[in-house]
Amino acid sequence: MERKEWFRDSLIEWVARKRKVKFDNLNMIERSKEMTRYYVTEIVSTLTPGLLPDDLEDIDDYVVDGPNDGGVNFIFRSDGTTLIIQSKYHGRDKSEDPKELSHFAEVLQRLHDTSVRRKMFNRKVMEAVSDIDWESDHFDLRFLTLGKADNLKERAKKGATAVDGMKDFADRVELSLSDETELNKALREKISAGKEPELSVAVRFTPNAEGQAWLAYDSENGRELYIGQISGAEVSELYRPNRYRLFAMNIRDYVGDTATNKGIRTTATSKPDDFVFFNNGISAIATAVEPDETDSAVLHCERFSIINGAQTIRSLVKAHERDSDSTKNVRVMLRIMQFRYSKDSEFLADVTKFNNTQNVIKISDFRSNDPVQKDLRTRFSKISVGAKTCDYRNKRRRETDSNKFIISMDEFAKTIHSFRLGPDDMFGGTRYLFDTGNKGGYTKVFGEPVSHVSDDEFDILAGAFFLCSDVETHWRSKREEQSNDGHLSPALERRWMVYYAIGELLRMIYAAKKRNLNADLAYLSNPNKWINKSDHVAKVCLAELFDICATALEQVYLKASKREDFKHRNWFRTIETLEEIKAELSVIPKYRRSDLPMLRRDAVAAGA
Repeated sequence: MERKEWFRDSLIEWVARKRKVKFDNLNMIERSKEMTRYYVTEIVSTLTPGLLPDDLEDIDDYVVDGPNDGGVNFIFRSDGTTLIIQSKYHGRDKSEDPKELSHFAEVLQRLHDTSVRRKMFNRKVMEAVSDIDWESDHFDLRFLTLGKADNLKERAKKGATAVDGMKDFADRVELSLSDETELNKALREKISAGKEPELSVAVRFTPNAEGQAWLAYDSENGRELYIGQISGAEVSELYRPNRYRLFAMNIRDYVGDTATNKGIRTTATSKPDDFVFFNNGISAIATAVEPDETDSAVLHCERFSIINGAQTIRSLVKAHERDSDSTKNVRVMLRIMQFRYSKDSEFLADVTKFNNTQNVIKISDFRSNDPVQKDLRTRFSKISVGAKTCDYRNKRRRETDSNKFIISMDEFAKTIHSFRLGPDDMFGGTRYLFDTGNKGGYTKVFGEPVSHVSDDEFDILAGAFFLCSDVETHWRSKREEQSNDGHLSPALERRWMVYYAIGELLRMIYAAKKRNLNADLAYLSNPNKWINKSDHVAKVCLAELFDICATALEQVYLKASKREDFKHRNWFRTIETLEEIKAELSVIPKYRRSDLPMLRRDAVAAGA
């Protein structure tokens, strides 16, 4: 019998594993904060990732819990939707105070007041609120509690407290309550969402005037395609018992409530007869499709999964909850493609890709099959770090392997770009980083998608990556040390900025000494020569450079923070910051000409 997963137990294990903290040593406020981090990082990131930053390492930027937080743990705005979470950790058999939910229900009024300077909250809250568009944004308010909450459910149904002057409040704001039962369910949905589909469903199509419910097409390759219309009510019947399991092969499709989804709901309830003309429909896959023996309108589908149309489905479900009579008359086009796992894996990848042209899957996924990515995977497999063989993951996989040194494509691209040019956030973020056009960052890191990197270029890339991996250990130690002292330097919040500073200082040092930096980076491509040897000259050099760069970053941040228009978050996103860092670092080679550290004692001369 399969072991059931429990949110509370999984949270405690996660804190011990990821945060390196014993849960019992945390006070109740700290436990609630970790509960928010866990819920966002492990559950929201899988079920509704469009509501979160592309890089999960940025999550802490939006965990606003602390003194003067306005009764909020987490705020993040993306594509017109603002996610706001409040978490309450309680021991077993404790009841939640109804006043806590009532207070949270009023959160938008408090946050709205900050926009007109009636209230002031802590820096993180104020920065988050400054991004909100109060005229058009949708708000997803989630109250999480591990306390008993039966007495809160009626209050939750009433929704959030309306804000004076906010138009279409009821359509733009959703308040949800998740108690321990719901959190357990969400965790299990998250786990099942990462697996291949195992769902068997019976789909009822709506017959046309001639009584025909669906059409079947066969391709020359033996694939089958079934097309027909289903009702909005049937969509709800499919979704309610299955929820996120319905999207096992494309869980990243649903990005939360948006203006588009509001339009879908409005059309479904006000113009149900026109819905099928306005909507692109739903696409699904199944390993076997069989007509029902007695009901010609029903198809039985094995290992069924939606690959495109989660926005439509979720919006129709909401519309059905509000007006079930109207959605009975809604018709939506459904395509079901039959495929075989053993033979059609590449076909399935293409189907998923071409059925998702929006930001429903990560932009980097579209680059995973590039020849240059496959080449990097092969090359890294020949390198080890200690006893661990490198595993370059050009395709996302959830499983971990303690015997492998894992390098994700996203991590590699962000690291190299940061080291060479600066954090990708300053140039346009992930979309820019994996854009292969003239203005994109992809070719600046990897070269042309269809090419293979040369031996020399691979050594330089790998050396820069392993160099940054070593710098990361210094950065993490510094952050841990500062955390224990109760003073985390805001300038060192993101390691990508540290990688840039190290890279820039090295470029200055090697230019001043007229030495070839790329030759020394290439030397570092074999990490077993140096990375675990504390007295190696490269290790000593990087430790010294990290201290220098950390001080420089803190100085630059301090100067910038005194400006009237300063925003902490923007400091990590504006290109001007890079110029200020360069200026701060540039004086170092001038006054330390004789003892500038380098990665090798016998550094190769420039041009050699």
